[in-house]
Amino acid sequence: MPETYSFCLMIVNILSSHPIYSLIRAEATFPSFLSFIPILMESFAVKLSDSKETSENDGENKNVNKAEKDAVKECHMALKWAYISAIQHLYKGWLIILQNLQFIEQLTTYWLDFAKITNGMISSFTQTVFSVPFGDREEVSVPLPDREIYKEILIKIGAFSSYFLDQTLSKTFSMLVETVEEFLTTMEKEISVEELNMWRENMHWIMLIVGHVLVQEDDDRNCVFQSKLLVYYAETIVGENNNINSYAPFIEACINTPQALTDPPDVDIVIKMIGTVFAWCSIEDELLKDHGVTAISVELCGTSLWCAKRLISALGLNMQKSKGNNHLAKVSQNITQILVDFSLQKAFRIFEIMPDEKKTCMDAIELLSALAKTMYCETSKSILLFSYLSTVQIDQLSMRTSLIKALVQIGSIIDDEIKQRTLFQMILIPIRIKFISLCDNPSGTNENIDDLLDCFCAVIDAAQKCSASFLLGYLEPVLKRSVELFSVYKDSLPTINAILQFFDCLTKRMHLFCDNHNDTLMLYQVLFDIVQIYEMQQTERYKKMDSKEKASDLILLLDILTNTLNRRSRPIDLSTGEPKFKQTRSDIIGMTWNMLLSIMRFDFLKLPLLRKNFYRFLECSTEASPECIIILSQENFLLFVDYLKRGLQTDVEKDDLLSTLKDRFEQEVSINAARAIANLGFYFAKNLKSDETIKTFSTLIDPTFTICLNTMWQEEAESLATSTALYSLLCCDEDGCKMYVKNLLSREVNHPNRSTLRAAFRSLMSHTSGNHFEKSAKNDFYDRLKGFLTKAEGLLVVD
Repeated sequence: MPETYSFCLMIVNILSSHPIYSLIRAEATFPSFLSFIPILMESFAVKLSDSKETSENDGENKNVNKAEKDAVKECHMALKWAYISAIQHLYKGWLIILQNLQFIEQLTTYWLDFAKITNGMISSFTQTVFSVPFGDREEVSVPLPDREIYKEILIKIGAFSSYFLDQTLSKTFSMLVETVEEFLTTMEKEISVEELNMWRENMHWIMLIVGHVLVQEDDDRNCVFQSKLLVYYAETIVGENNNINSYAPFIEACINTPQALTDPPDVDIVIKMIGTVFAWCSIEDELLKDHGVTAISVELCGTSLWCAKRLISALGLNMQKSKGNNHLAKVSQNITQILVDFSLQKAFRIFEIMPDEKKTCMDAIELLSALAKTMYCETSKSILLFSYLSTVQIDQLSMRTSLIKALVQIGSIIDDEIKQRTLFQMILIPIRIKFISLCDNPSGTNENIDDLLDCFCAVIDAAQKCSASFLLGYLEPVLKRSVELFSVYKDSLPTINAILQFFDCLTKRMHLFCDNHNDTLMLYQVLFDIVQIYEMQQTERYKKMDSKEKASDLILLLDILTNTLNRRSRPIDLSTGEPKFKQTRSDIIGMTWNMLLSIMRFDFLKLPLLRKNFYRFLECSTEASPECIIILSQENFLLFVDYLKRGLQTDVEKDDLLSTLKDRFEQEVSINAARAIANLGFYFAKNLKSDETIKTFSTLIDPTFTICLNTMWQEEAESLATSTALYSLLCCDEDGCKMYVKNLLSREVNHPNRSTLRAAFRSLMSHTSGNHFEKSAKNDFYDRLKGFLTKAEGLLVVD
């Protein structure tokens, strides 16, 4: 097996790493090379099927002890993944062939039936997952998340199909119709449980295949129609004898009378496939309504919802992007309201009857999210929406946080303020009432508090600009109560983290609220209270905890502060163009630094996320209120400068794992430390005359100059930040910089090159008269520093 798997990997590497024209030149061997792909595909598909059956038979063998069973099971699972990976490689290689098909046909003299080979490769896989009449599967496999396990294979099947749509659409539609009709036939007679389960698995797979044949995911993971399908629809289907007026009645019949499947000649095959999928969804919905969960397969129900979501999303996004200009968008306009009304019905039926089925509820929630994002007009107009909302008990749902987010998304798109407020009150007010009640009457358990805070995070995540003011008004009592909870649950790390996570969610969306200055001021006051209470309640706790325990909530607190105080979130006074509430921000920053410097330890910086967030806040605070740093005590200012030095040292606690990511990570830390130095350096140069403070701050000249020498100049962001930091120190303390240079040149190792280096330094430090703080002066110094590094390369010794 390893050798054959490596062979598959070799094939795909050859095809992906070499231009196809260079392979075509080997005319004698290229056809043979291509023929290996379908042969290997068939071989691995058979082995995949055999591995399923062998694993199930071994699991039923009573003569094998548990340890042996586990070992055999593990071995079969490893083989199964190897076969799946091999098939993925072969499919990837064949897709490269299809993508270059026109080029291959033009440059080769031999003929291959690529359509036949492609259909054979698809059939090799489907043969293993379908039972008769479409495949050879003889057992029902163990329920697994097939749409994830086989995702890459299914994506390739969808891509393969798009090259030969004449054949694949017809074949897929026939399989879909026959499968649904088989079920309708069995409803009229008794069948065994085994036969029913076999049928359900077939239906599960045909839904997965339909969902990928018609729909693909774009770069933003939106579900859109296969691009070649849209071309095929415009060039081929439009020319057929179809009647656009027949589409809506056909879809209505599929949903209202699914037992009487029809095949009208004046409806195109794409709409027929969509209608048949929804016909099955309707049958499933009726069974669930009349007979409960036992009448359906929970796994199949999830797949049906998944397929419906993809089709809804593709239809909606096609209409949005084309603005009704393509034919499929025009015919879709007649059927979307019908599909939306039914989708709402199906989703809310799941919530009503199956509230404890987490996976299925999540699929239903994703269907609702697709409606809100891609068919918002039809969803907001649905006359059934509020009646469905009144039937669902949100607090009984296992996935209520995700549902709340989806419902708030739907609420945000409703163009009627009265309806919008009614919907929000139906969803949100009961949660807030429960939260306030728990805060007023705290109990020993805090699980409900954590869960409700999670629900409020979902509300914030779903907020849009149009609904931001209302939602912040809704959340205001929650914000104030949450601050009080710091004292009530001061010894519960999970609850402290849940409260901070809630504020982190809120402040990440600060840009939505900063247009309303009263809202921003209220949030600033809440943030001030958080820092104040956090300092009082948590400082003592920090003495008893190790660094990792301390980090979890401090990481969130720093993120909250940065989110709230950064430039994007600051309200602007439109009459002056200046930021408002400067003194309030200054008070928050000053108090925060006094608190941080009292609880922080240098070893905290070994924790990557804490290190990153600490230096983000450091840069943000020095940009927003540099005056706060001046009023720190001498002891705290020394600590602050020490943290700046450590931020410039990019080799702190590195290891060899994920080295590229760590390099980027440390680069961000260095950039933020350098920007903070620049913020303070320019502020001190303009406003400060204290010799003692300048003397302490000037100890940064050496590490800043050193990092400038070591900075990769192709990384412009870092080189510009460090250059600006060094320039700010020159503006702040020119005498200190000159003394530093004098000491460097006086070192014995630099004596041989002293004349050259002195001239280079003189050029670097010249032209500092006039306005030092304009961007042009900073850019000029940046250019001079690059010239200095060129002249001093290999001559200057710093260490």
